[in-house]
Amino acid sequence: MYVSRMSFYTRPGHTEQVAQRLCKLAEMIEHNGTRRPRVLRVSFSSSGAPDLQLEQEWDSLADLERGIHGVIDKDEFRAWSAETSELLLQVPKREVLMIEG
Repeated sequence: MYVSRMSFYTRPGHTEQVAQRLCKLAEMIEHNGTRRPRVLRVSFSSSGAPDLQLEQEWDSLADLERGIHGVIDKDEFRAWSAETSELLLQVPKREVLMIEG
């Protein structure tokens, strides 16, 4: 089992707006036929930590790959990405973690 986690660093004053946009992305992902990801607000963290994270569990890396392409290949996602990019300090970072046990 794997966890895909994307970290978002927002421009000052835009965290709530990006959080709402990530909830919209979560809907797009769920409509693609996969588990709905969690949107996490990072409230108690060190300086330099992301403001928001989008996290989703996957059974396999192949499922993750199919899920990613099922969303990013759509025009709706491209429009979402272009609009959201303006609210971020940097490109989101993705981590893929393996769940032990």
